[in-house]
Amino acid sequence: MSPSPQSLELNPRARISIHDHEQPPSFLVEAPIKGASFSSVRVGADNLPGAHAFLCSILIEGRQDVQVSALDADELCRIGLFAPVDALPQAVTYQFPLRDPAPGTPLRSRPSVTDPEGRTGRRLSSLRLPAEWSEQGLRFEPHHHGSVWSPVQVASAAETGARHDQADEAAKLQAALDSEATRAHFEREGFAVLDNLLPSEHVEEMGRYFQALATQGFLTCSEDRGTRRYIAHNDPVAHFWHGQLNERVSQLAGRRTKPSYSFVSVYLAGGDLFWHTDRPPCEYTLTLLLDYAPLDAEGRSPWALKLTGRDGTVHSLHQGIGEALIFKGRELRHGRDMLPEGHRSASLLFHFVDQDYDGVME
Repeated sequence: MSPSPQSLELNPRARISIHDHEQPPSFLVEAPIKGASFSSVRVGADNLPGAHAFLCSILIEGRQDVQVSALDADELCRIGLFAPVDALPQAVTYQFPLRDPAPGTPLRSRPSVTDPEGRTGRRLSSLRLPAEWSEQGLRFEPHHHGSVWSPVQVASAAETGARHDQADEAAKLQAALDSEATRAHFEREGFAVLDNLLPSEHVEEMGRYFQALATQGFLTCSEDRGTRRYIAHNDPVAHFWHGQLNERVSQLAGRRTKPSYSFVSVYLAGGDLFWHTDRPPCEYTLTLLLDYAPLDAEGRSPWALKLTGRDGTVHSLHQGIGEALIFKGRELRHGRDMLPEGHRSASLLFHFVDQDYDGVME
Protein backbone atom coordinates (compact mmCIF):
# COMPACT_ATOMS: atom_id res chain seq x y z
CA MET A 1 0.00 0.00 0.00
CA SER A 2 1.65 3.23 -1.07
CA PRO A 3 -0.40 6.43 -1.37
CA SER A 4 1.93 9.18 -2.52
CA PRO A 5 0.36 12.50 -1.40
CA GLN A 6 2.41 14.13 1.38
CA SER A 7 4.61 11.03 1.86
CA LEU A 8 2.00 9.12 3.81
CA GLU A 9 2.89 5.88 5.58
CA LEU A 10 0.75 2.88 6.45
CA ASN A 11 -0.30 2.86 10.10
CA PRO A 12 1.28 -0.40 11.35
CA ARG A 13 -1.24 -0.61 14.19
CA ALA A 14 -4.32 -0.49 11.97
CA ARG A 15 -6.50 -3.58 11.51
CA ILE A 16 -8.73 -4.30 8.51
CA SER A 17 -11.60 -6.81 8.39
CA ILE A 18 -13.28 -7.71 5.10
CA HIS A 19 -17.07 -8.12 5.10
CA ASP A 20 -17.40 -10.10 1.90
CA HIS A 21 -20.98 -11.18 2.55
CA GLU A 22 -21.90 -7.80 1.06
CA GLN A 23 -21.62 -6.91 -2.62
CA PRO A 24 -19.57 -4.94 -3.14
CA PRO A 25 -17.68 -5.95 0.02
CA SER A 26 -17.24 -3.45 2.82
CA PHE A 27 -14.37 -3.14 5.28
CA LEU A 28 -14.01 -2.47 8.99
CA VAL A 29 -10.93 -0.35 9.65
CA GLU A 30 -9.83 -0.06 13.28
CA ALA A 31 -6.87 2.19 14.04
CA PRO A 32 -5.39 4.50 16.67
CA ILE A 33 -5.16 8.08 15.40
CA LYS A 34 -2.44 10.00 17.23
CA GLY A 35 -3.73 13.11 18.95
CA ALA A 36 -7.34 12.14 18.30
CA SER A 37 -8.96 8.83 19.23
CA PHE A 38 -9.17 5.14 18.50
CA SER A 39 -11.21 4.88 15.30
CA SER A 40 -13.51 2.08 14.19
CA VAL A 41 -15.10 2.83 10.82
CA ARG A 42 -17.09 0.81 8.32
CA VAL A 43 -15.75 1.68 4.87
CA GLY A 44 -18.24 1.26 2.05
CA ALA A 45 -18.80 2.65 -1.42
CA ASP A 46 -21.65 4.73 0.01
CA ASN A 47 -19.81 6.58 2.80
CA LEU A 48 -16.09 6.61 1.88
CA PRO A 49 -15.90 5.90 -1.86
CA GLY A 50 -12.23 6.80 -2.30
CA ALA A 51 -11.00 4.69 0.61
CA HIS A 52 -13.35 1.89 -0.45
CA ALA A 53 -12.02 1.85 -4.01
CA PHE A 54 -8.45 1.77 -2.71
CA LEU A 55 -9.11 -1.16 -0.34
CA CYS A 56 -10.95 -3.10 -3.05
CA SER A 57 -8.01 -2.62 -5.42
CA ILE A 58 -5.45 -3.78 -2.86
CA LEU A 59 -7.29 -6.48 -0.89
CA ILE A 60 -9.84 -7.86 -3.37
CA GLU A 61 -8.18 -7.40 -6.76
CA GLY A 62 -4.63 -7.87 -5.46
CA ARG A 63 -3.18 -4.82 -7.19
CA GLN A 64 0.12 -3.48 -5.83
CA ASP A 65 0.63 -0.11 -7.49
CA VAL A 66 -2.53 1.90 -6.87
CA GLN A 67 -2.53 5.63 -7.46
CA VAL A 68 -4.71 7.74 -5.20
CA SER A 69 -5.86 11.33 -5.42
CA ALA A 70 -5.42 13.89 -2.67
CA LEU A 71 -9.12 13.48 -1.84
CA ASP A 72 -8.76 9.70 -1.52
CA ALA A 73 -5.65 10.13 0.62
CA ASP A 74 -7.60 12.43 2.93
CA GLU A 75 -10.21 9.70 3.45
CA LEU A 76 -7.50 7.13 4.19
CA CYS A 77 -6.00 9.48 6.79
CA ARG A 78 -9.36 10.24 8.40
CA ILE A 79 -9.95 6.54 9.09
CA GLY A 80 -6.41 6.14 10.46
CA LEU A 81 -5.11 3.76 7.81
CA PHE A 82 -2.37 6.15 6.67
CA ALA A 83 -0.65 9.13 8.29
CA PRO A 84 2.41 11.34 7.82
CA VAL A 85 5.48 9.74 9.37
CA ASP A 86 5.54 12.15 12.32
CA ALA A 87 1.86 11.45 13.04
CA LEU A 88 2.08 7.66 13.25
CA PRO A 89 1.05 6.39 16.72
CA GLN A 90 3.84 5.01 18.85
CA ALA A 91 3.58 1.95 21.06
CA VAL A 92 3.11 2.60 24.78
CA THR A 93 4.91 0.23 27.14
CA TYR A 94 3.99 -0.35 30.77
CA GLN A 95 7.00 0.24 33.04
CA PHE A 96 7.34 -2.03 36.08
CA PRO A 97 8.99 -1.10 39.38
CA LEU A 98 12.52 -2.45 39.71
CA ARG A 99 13.69 -4.54 42.65
CA ASP A 100 17.11 -5.85 43.65
CA PRO A 101 15.95 -8.09 46.47
CA ALA A 102 17.98 -9.45 49.31
CA PRO A 103 17.66 -13.16 50.10
CA GLY A 104 14.35 -13.90 51.78
CA THR A 105 12.40 -11.12 50.08
CA PRO A 106 8.83 -12.43 49.56
CA LEU A 107 8.74 -12.38 45.76
CA ARG A 108 7.03 -15.09 43.74
CA SER A 109 7.07 -16.03 40.10
CA ARG A 110 3.44 -17.20 39.77
CA PRO A 111 1.40 -16.33 42.87
CA SER A 112 -2.04 -17.67 43.62
CA VAL A 113 -4.93 -15.35 44.35
CA THR A 114 -8.41 -15.74 45.69
CA ASP A 115 -10.93 -16.89 43.10
CA PRO A 116 -12.53 -13.70 41.67
CA GLU A 117 -15.96 -15.30 42.02
CA GLY A 118 -15.42 -15.52 45.74
CA ARG A 119 -15.12 -19.28 46.27
CA THR A 120 -12.73 -19.21 49.20
CA GLY A 121 -11.88 -22.90 49.00
CA ARG A 122 -10.42 -22.63 45.50
CA ARG A 123 -7.11 -21.07 44.47
CA LEU A 124 -6.06 -19.85 41.05
CA SER A 125 -2.71 -21.01 39.73
CA SER A 126 -1.92 -17.75 37.94
CA LEU A 127 -2.90 -14.13 37.58
CA ARG A 128 -4.57 -12.85 34.42
CA LEU A 129 -1.63 -11.08 32.83
CA PRO A 130 -2.09 -8.75 29.85
CA ALA A 131 -0.86 -10.36 26.65
CA GLU A 132 1.73 -7.62 26.14
CA TRP A 133 3.32 -8.22 29.55
CA SER A 134 6.28 -10.50 29.21
CA GLU A 135 6.62 -12.93 32.08
CA GLN A 136 10.38 -13.02 31.67
CA GLY A 137 11.87 -11.15 34.59
CA LEU A 138 8.50 -10.50 36.26
CA ARG A 139 8.07 -11.36 39.91
CA PHE A 140 5.21 -10.56 42.27
CA GLU A 141 5.26 -9.07 45.74
CA PRO A 142 2.37 -8.95 48.22
CA HIS A 143 0.48 -5.73 48.89
CA HIS A 144 -2.06 -4.86 51.59
CA HIS A 145 -2.00 -8.00 53.73
CA GLY A 146 -1.37 -10.19 50.70
CA SER A 147 -4.74 -9.37 49.12
CA VAL A 148 -3.04 -8.01 45.98
CA TRP A 149 0.03 -9.26 44.12
CA SER A 150 2.07 -6.50 42.51
CA PRO A 151 4.30 -7.21 39.47
CA VAL A 152 7.90 -6.03 39.62
CA GLN A 153 11.04 -6.61 37.60
CA VAL A 154 14.01 -8.08 39.41
CA ALA A 155 17.43 -6.69 38.57
CA SER A 156 19.07 -10.07 39.10
CA ALA A 157 17.90 -13.06 37.10
CA ALA A 158 18.54 -15.31 40.08
CA GLU A 159 15.64 -16.57 42.16
CA THR A 160 15.40 -15.10 45.64
CA GLY A 161 15.01 -18.45 47.31
CA ALA A 162 12.35 -17.12 49.65
CA ARG A 163 9.95 -19.62 51.20
CA HIS A 164 6.24 -18.98 50.87
CA ASP A 165 3.82 -20.41 53.34
CA GLN A 166 0.52 -20.75 51.46
CA ALA A 167 -1.36 -21.46 54.67
CA ASP A 168 -0.06 -18.18 56.09
CA GLU A 169 -1.09 -16.35 52.91
CA ALA A 170 -4.59 -17.82 53.10
CA ALA A 171 -4.85 -16.70 56.72
CA LYS A 172 -3.90 -13.15 55.73
CA LEU A 173 -6.72 -13.08 53.18
CA GLN A 174 -9.18 -14.03 55.89
CA ALA A 175 -8.01 -11.07 58.00
CA ALA A 176 -9.88 -7.77 57.84
CA LEU A 177 -8.57 -5.66 54.96
CA ASP A 178 -10.20 -2.47 56.27
CA SER A 179 -10.82 -1.11 59.74
CA GLU A 180 -14.04 -1.72 61.60
CA ALA A 181 -14.77 2.02 61.35
CA THR A 182 -14.42 1.94 57.54
CA ARG A 183 -16.68 -1.10 57.23
CA ALA A 184 -19.26 0.48 59.53
CA HIS A 185 -19.18 3.75 57.55
CA PHE A 186 -19.79 1.90 54.28
CA GLU A 187 -22.66 -0.08 55.77
CA ARG A 188 -24.25 3.06 57.21
CA GLU A 189 -23.63 5.58 54.41
CA GLY A 190 -23.17 3.47 51.27
CA PHE A 191 -19.71 4.92 50.57
CA ALA A 192 -16.27 4.97 52.18
CA VAL A 193 -12.78 6.29 51.43
CA LEU A 194 -10.08 3.62 51.05
CA ASP A 195 -6.33 4.01 51.30
CA ASN A 196 -3.68 1.68 49.96
CA LEU A 197 -5.89 0.08 47.31
CA LEU A 198 -3.00 -0.54 44.91
CA PRO A 199 0.76 0.06 45.22
CA SER A 200 1.67 3.72 44.75
CA GLU A 201 4.32 2.92 42.12
CA HIS A 202 1.69 1.25 39.94
CA VAL A 203 -0.84 4.03 40.50
CA GLU A 204 1.73 6.55 39.26
CA GLU A 205 2.64 4.34 36.30
CA MET A 206 -0.99 3.76 35.31
CA GLY A 207 -1.55 7.52 35.37
CA ARG A 208 1.32 7.95 32.91
CA TYR A 209 0.40 4.86 30.88
CA PHE A 210 -3.26 5.72 30.25
CA GLN A 211 -2.48 9.37 29.53
CA ALA A 212 0.09 8.18 26.97
CA LEU A 213 -2.40 5.75 25.42
CA ALA A 214 -4.85 8.63 25.03
CA THR A 215 -2.19 10.85 23.42
CA GLN A 216 -1.20 8.14 20.95
CA GLY A 217 -4.81 7.44 19.97
CA PHE A 218 -5.28 4.03 21.59
CA LEU A 219 -8.27 5.13 23.71
CA THR A 220 -11.71 6.09 22.42
CA CYS A 221 -12.75 9.73 22.76
CA SER A 222 -16.29 10.05 24.12
CA GLU A 223 -18.41 13.17 24.60
CA ASP A 224 -21.58 11.53 25.88
CA ARG A 225 -23.96 14.02 27.53
CA GLY A 226 -21.28 16.59 28.24
CA THR A 227 -18.70 14.19 29.65
CA ARG A 228 -15.53 14.70 27.60
CA ARG A 229 -13.05 11.90 28.14
CA TYR A 230 -10.93 9.14 26.68
CA ILE A 231 -12.22 5.74 27.72
CA ALA A 232 -11.26 2.07 27.72
CA HIS A 233 -13.59 -0.77 28.64
CA ASN A 234 -12.00 -3.79 30.38
CA ASP A 235 -8.48 -2.70 29.49
CA PRO A 236 -6.07 -5.63 30.07
CA VAL A 237 -4.00 -3.72 32.64
CA ALA A 238 -7.12 -2.77 34.60
CA HIS A 239 -8.37 -6.34 34.23
CA PHE A 240 -5.20 -7.63 35.88
CA TRP A 241 -6.00 -5.77 39.11
CA HIS A 242 -9.78 -6.15 39.03
CA GLY A 243 -10.21 -9.70 40.30
CA GLN A 244 -7.60 -9.19 43.00
CA LEU A 245 -9.74 -6.48 44.62
CA ASN A 246 -12.80 -8.69 44.98
CA GLU A 247 -11.97 -9.96 48.47
CA ARG A 248 -11.72 -6.41 49.80
CA VAL A 249 -15.07 -5.47 48.24
CA SER A 250 -16.68 -8.65 49.62
CA GLN A 251 -15.52 -7.80 53.12
CA LEU A 252 -16.85 -4.25 52.88
CA ALA A 253 -20.17 -5.39 51.39
CA GLY A 254 -20.59 -8.10 54.01
CA ARG A 255 -21.44 -10.64 51.31
CA ARG A 256 -19.72 -12.46 48.47
CA THR A 257 -19.23 -10.37 45.35
CA LYS A 258 -17.68 -10.78 41.90
CA PRO A 259 -16.13 -8.38 39.36
CA SER A 260 -18.32 -7.18 36.49
CA TYR A 261 -16.26 -4.75 34.39
CA SER A 262 -13.63 -2.02 34.63
CA PHE A 263 -13.52 1.38 32.99
CA VAL A 264 -10.68 3.83 32.34
CA SER A 265 -11.64 7.53 32.22
CA VAL A 266 -9.10 10.15 31.14
CA TYR A 267 -11.13 13.34 31.46
CA LEU A 268 -10.76 16.39 29.23
CA ALA A 269 -11.10 20.00 30.36
CA GLY A 270 -14.50 21.52 29.72
CA GLY A 271 -16.45 18.33 30.36
CA ASP A 272 -18.51 17.41 33.38
CA LEU A 273 -20.06 14.22 34.73
CA PHE A 274 -23.84 14.49 34.69
CA TRP A 275 -25.72 13.49 37.83
CA HIS A 276 -26.83 9.88 37.56
CA THR A 277 -27.19 6.51 39.19
CA ASP A 278 -25.47 3.48 37.72
CA ARG A 279 -26.63 0.47 35.75
CA PRO A 280 -27.18 -3.03 37.26
CA PRO A 281 -23.58 -4.30 36.79
CA CYS A 282 -22.33 -1.42 38.97
CA GLU A 283 -23.73 -2.42 42.36
CA TYR A 284 -20.42 -1.53 44.02
CA THR A 285 -17.89 0.82 42.42
CA LEU A 286 -14.28 1.44 43.34
CA THR A 287 -13.03 4.67 41.77
CA LEU A 288 -9.27 5.14 42.01
CA LEU A 289 -7.64 8.48 41.19
CA LEU A 290 -4.61 7.78 38.98
CA ASP A 291 -3.61 11.28 37.96
CA TYR A 292 -4.59 14.90 38.46
CA ALA A 293 -2.92 18.22 37.72
CA PRO A 294 -2.75 20.75 39.15
CA LEU A 295 -3.41 19.48 42.68
CA ASP A 296 -4.58 21.87 45.39
CA ALA A 297 -2.42 23.11 48.27
CA GLU A 298 -3.19 19.95 50.26
CA GLY A 299 -2.13 17.66 47.42
CA ARG A 300 -5.68 16.66 46.52
CA SER A 301 -7.86 16.96 43.45
CA PRO A 302 -9.92 20.17 43.49
CA TRP A 303 -12.40 18.49 41.10
CA ALA A 304 -14.75 16.84 43.56
CA LEU A 305 -16.79 13.71 43.02
CA LYS A 306 -20.17 14.62 44.47
CA LEU A 307 -22.50 12.07 46.04
CA THR A 308 -26.03 12.52 47.37
CA GLY A 309 -26.09 10.64 50.66
CA ARG A 310 -28.89 8.54 52.03
CA ASP A 311 -30.06 11.49 54.14
CA GLY A 312 -30.05 13.86 51.14
CA THR A 313 -26.75 15.55 52.04
CA VAL A 314 -24.46 16.26 49.08
CA HIS A 315 -20.92 15.11 49.87
CA SER A 316 -18.00 16.65 47.93
CA LEU A 317 -15.12 14.18 47.95
CA HIS A 318 -11.64 15.42 46.99
CA GLN A 319 -9.35 12.46 46.36
CA GLY A 320 -5.60 12.34 46.54
CA ILE A 321 -3.71 10.42 43.87
CA GLY A 322 -3.85 6.74 44.83
CA GLU A 323 -6.88 7.23 47.06
CA ALA A 324 -9.98 5.20 46.28
CA LEU A 325 -13.65 5.55 47.03
CA ILE A 326 -16.10 2.67 47.21
CA PHE A 327 -19.76 3.56 46.80
CA LYS A 328 -23.09 2.01 45.91
CA GLY A 329 -23.54 3.65 42.53
CA ARG A 330 -26.97 2.22 41.80
CA GLU A 331 -28.33 3.77 44.99
CA LEU A 332 -26.42 7.05 45.40
CA ARG A 333 -26.70 9.75 42.72
CA HIS A 334 -23.30 11.14 41.80
CA GLY A 335 -21.66 13.56 39.39
CA ARG A 336 -18.97 16.19 38.88
CA ASP A 337 -18.92 19.86 37.89
CA MET A 338 -17.05 21.02 34.79
CA LEU A 339 -13.34 20.19 34.75
CA PRO A 340 -11.54 23.57 34.59
CA GLU A 341 -9.43 24.56 31.61
CA GLY A 342 -5.78 23.65 32.09
CA HIS A 343 -6.65 20.71 34.35
CA ARG A 344 -6.35 16.98 33.66
CA SER A 345 -7.73 13.99 35.52
CA ALA A 346 -7.60 10.22 35.13
CA SER A 347 -9.52 7.62 37.12
CA LEU A 348 -9.83 3.86 37.01
CA LEU A 349 -13.23 2.42 37.94
CA PHE A 350 -13.73 -1.17 39.06
CA HIS A 351 -17.34 -2.39 39.18
CA PHE A 352 -18.66 -5.34 41.20
CA VAL A 353 -21.95 -7.16 41.75
CA ASP A 354 -23.26 -9.65 44.29
CA GLN A 355 -22.14 -13.20 43.62
CA ASP A 356 -25.68 -14.40 42.86
CA TYR A 357 -26.27 -11.63 40.29
CA ASP A 358 -27.05 -13.14 36.86
CA GLY A 359 -27.67 -10.05 34.70
CA VAL A 360 -25.54 -8.22 32.16
CA MET A 361 -21.91 -7.78 33.21
CA GLU A 362 -20.81 -4.93 30.94
